[in-house]
Amino acid sequence: MNITETTTLKEILNARPDAIAVFLKHGVDIPSECDESVHDCELTICEGMCHIENLDALILDLQALFDEPQQTSA
Repeated sequence: MNITETTTLKEILNARPDAIAVFLKHGVDIPSECDESVHDCELTICEGMCHIENLDALILDLQALFDEPQQTSA
């Protein structure tokens, strides 16, 4: 998946629920700070609502997560 400013929070979390840790690293606690209605918003819109300080850095870190092979439990 290619992460851009137009990727929605829902798309990210549906594909990689572990992305919550990346958001936490950037000071965004999705479960407690982001209302369900925000999940359908693009990252560029979430920037102001979710208090994202550096959207470019968040996108880079999210992309790095998506570029890693997803670990599966055996």
